[in-house]
Amino acid sequence: MKWEKMKKDELVKKCKEFEKKVRRLERELKEISNKSMELEDYAKRLKAQYENLRREAAEEKQRIIKNANEYLVSKITTVLDDFDRALKAVKKRDSFVEGMEKIYKKLVSILESEGLSVIDPSGGKFDPFEHEAFEKIETKEHEEYSVIEVVEKGYKFHSKVIKPARVKVAVRPKG
Repeated sequence: MKWEKMKKDELVKKCKEFEKKVRRLERELKEISNKSMELEDYAKRLKAQYENLRREAAEEKQRIIKNANEYLVSKITTVLDDFDRALKAVKKRDSFVEGMEKIYKKLVSILESEGLSVIDPSGGKFDPFEHEAFEKIETKEHEEYSVIEVVEKGYKFHSKVIKPARVKVAVRPKG
């Protein structure tokens, strides 16, 4: 159909139909654009949730490993205490005892490299967060609440007390 031969009414009608199609297509385009933006936003949120979940899973894994190590190290500290007592009880120093001392030092070194540290309250003040009062000794020779003797070593694992030091504490005499 040639435009020149069309009547004015027909042209107006065709233009109106064309405008309707354009408006319909614009609405569809807007709907598709909105849907696309929604999907893009959803994908971004989903990606952020995934990254958070990955990070939280890695943190949880580290907590589990740390707690498992803490549990194992706390069990091994009893062996350290036994070693310590046995080595102190030995009167004669022979090659066997020297070998046991080397094994003990190696074990301590390995545990220290993993985060274990000894609580050494010798000569200091009693700290209920790090020490357990094994015995209270009435005395005027020492300052009140000072540690007189360490009965059993205490241990920390990454700054957390896993076994308090058992100590004898000075107190003022009654009366």
